[in-house]
Amino acid sequence: MTDMHIHTRYSFDSEEEPGNYIRAAISCREVSLGFAEHYDYDAYLDGEKGQLADMKGFIAEIDRMLVKSPVKIFKGVELGYRNKAVKKYKELEKLPLDFMIMSVHTLKGRGDCYFPEFFKGLTKEQAYGMYLDAVYESITCGVDFHILGHLGYVARYAPYENKKLEYKDFPDRIDRILKALMERNISLELNGSCKGLEGPFVTDTSILERYIELGGEDFTYGSDAHKAADYQRGAKAAEDFLISHGMTHINLYEGKKAIAISLI
Repeated sequence: MTDMHIHTRYSFDSEEEPGNYIRAAISCREVSLGFAEHYDYDAYLDGEKGQLADMKGFIAEIDRMLVKSPVKIFKGVELGYRNKAVKKYKELEKLPLDFMIMSVHTLKGRGDCYFPEFFKGLTKEQAYGMYLDAVYESITCGVDFHILGHLGYVARYAPYENKKLEYKDFPDRIDRILKALMERNISLELNGSCKGLEGPFVTDTSILERYIELGGEDFTYGSDAHKAADYQRGAKAAEDFLISHGMTHINLYEGKKAIAISLI
């Protein structure tokens, strides 16, 4: 199962060396992986000046590694959505990357969903509704990205007694997100970084099942690892979920093109 969402020291919140993931992949007998370094211009707009990855340096280092690496490496980036970041992100489309992930981490005036301040004064319906509206905006903003990252991120650190983000609570908002993904041939990520949540993925299974019910079949898998020890986190759960729900393939991206890899 190709892990298409891992971070190294090129991301602001990781200190891991790229080579350590290569060694981890070899030990797992995996033949490919995808680096997706943070490029959070949304946080930059909020004054966090140290958030932007050195993409040219990253690309150059991975290109050097590719010469000798026994593992195929896909070069990617994870974008943090904000409307005023769109122009910047469209510039990144010109880089020689294999894929781009779009994620919603922050909202204007609220900061990152990671912090308690984001939820201050908001009901669960208000906080999650704002988040889902931003996710829909990110899909329709005009940036040519390939994977929607960790749908449901807002729930990971939420203070509510029942913090699950389930389909039944926001059916209309979630349906328009899932339909927009399908219309634009964007893959939905099975993200294994689910600490603090019920279930094997950040995205609740009720949402994943609704996507399949609507006819969706484009998934990628990502551990969202920030250290090599978490590489392939949740991979078996992703494979089991897809097979048990009748899916026959999972996507990876090379040269910004989806490649369907058989699961059976």
